[in-house]
Amino acid sequence: MANLLTFEEFQEMINRCTGLQTTVPELTDDPKVTFEKLGMDSLGVLGVVTELENKLGISLDDATAVSAVPADLLRVVHERLLADGRLRKGHTEASTVIAAPLERVWEVTNDVPGWTELFSEYAEATVLERDGETVRFRLTMHPDENGTMWSWVSERTPDRAARTVRARRVETGAFEFMDIRWTYTEVPGGVEFHWAQDFAMKPDAPVSDDWMTANITANSLFQQARIRHLIETGFPHGK
Repeated sequence: MANLLTFEEFQEMINRCTGLQTTVPELTDDPKVTFEKLGMDSLGVLGVVTELENKLGISLDDATAVSAVPADLLRVVHERLLADGRLRKGHTEASTVIAAPLERVWEVTNDVPGWTELFSEYAEATVLERDGETVRFRLTMHPDENGTMWSWVSERTPDRAARTVRARRVETGAFEFMDIRWTYTEVPGGVEFHWAQDFAMKPDAPVSDDWMTANITANSLFQQARIRHLIETGFPHGK
């Protein structure tokens, strides 16, 4: 499944419609940063919404009610695409091309303890055990708006020869299951870093498969853009 909207397109759309010059760190360091804090007025927001509608051929209805936050606007876009049958619930895909050697992209993105700096969402990433190439680890997110710190145990097995990583949640929480596959492909200009996730929510989960599909899709765009920017600008420092 190809991306229906890339982060680069979304960022360019914001800058073109508003006259701003937003940067990747401004948009990805804090996924809850508001358009207002970026200097965008309501007319600019409406311009972005109109561009999204025209590009994707959808109606966002009341999307402007949440569009003070870029990440929330992207989530609404993907909810609309789900409603139109253009995305499959319980499945997400996203990719970005990183202008760096394959070995470097592989090493940085598979350094689990380094994820607290690589991703914006993790407060802790602790390796619990290793069995050959398989790593079991605990991830803890930064507190949400209610002060809750969500935490779970996952397991991942990198296959360097095949340039793939397979992962799953061991402590599934509100998910029935969560399976993840990362692939790395050398392309002109760098490495295509591709994520695919398959999951289902439990019947008593606080959110639906549709909501989680849209949420993961939007967040993946932000996180991949952040990872690309960090690697291309020398993360970790001095590398």
